[in-house]
Parts: sequence; C-alpha cells; structure tokens
Amino acid sequence: MKVLIIEQEKTFKQSLSFFMQGQKNAEVFLAGSKKEGLAFLQMSPFDLVLCGDQLPDGNGLQILKELVQQNPKLISILMTARSNPSLKQEALSAGIRGYLEKPFDLRQLEEVMGVTHP
Repeated sequence: MKVLIIEQEKTFKQSLSFFMQGQKNAEVFLAGSKKEGLAFLQMSPFDLVLCGDQLPDGNGLQILKELVQQNPKLISILMTARSNPSLKQEALSAGIRGYLEKPFDLRQLEEVMGVTHP
C-alpha cells in the first residue's frame, strides 16, 4: 500500500508515518504542503492520501476533492483541528472516505481505512 501524508504539522505527520509504516506493506511518503503533495502525486499513484485541511499553500479539502474525481477508488481522509459539521458534510458528499478531527484515536483512522482486527 502506498500512502501519502500531506500535513504541515511536522510532529503529527511523523507520528502518522510511524503508525502507517506499521501497517502491512505500507510505503509512506510525507509532504508538508500542497505543492509537495502534488509533486508526489504526479510521480506515482497512491492507495491512500491523508491530508490536513489547512496547508501553508492550499486547502486540503480541495486537493482531496480533485483526487477523488480523478480516482474514485482512492482512500482519502481529511484531517482537521476544527469541529465543523458543514466541512464534514462537504467532504463526505464529495466522496472523501473519511473525516477525522484532531486529535483522533488511531483506531478511528483504522476504521476509516477499513482495517479490521481479529
């Protein structure tokens, strides 16, 4: 599984990376901005994209909307520090698979990804 994490908060991004690398066959790539994330996406397709909603050079929701339009099978997850029901509704209506409010439990992330435990 190829995973791209687009998040400006470095510590949070590193923690997610460590967790994702513990998942089966996860190859994780990190981007701190929209520009970096789009550069990775132009080089290679990804199975999962985790994206913060506030990036230094763009809007995470817009990035994910465009990615889902290009690849409806993409597992896309928007992460936000704001509790905003209308943002959540907009994300889910656009086909984004998950919406997580920071801080979130890693089990919530697993649920959105579709990981099941025996």
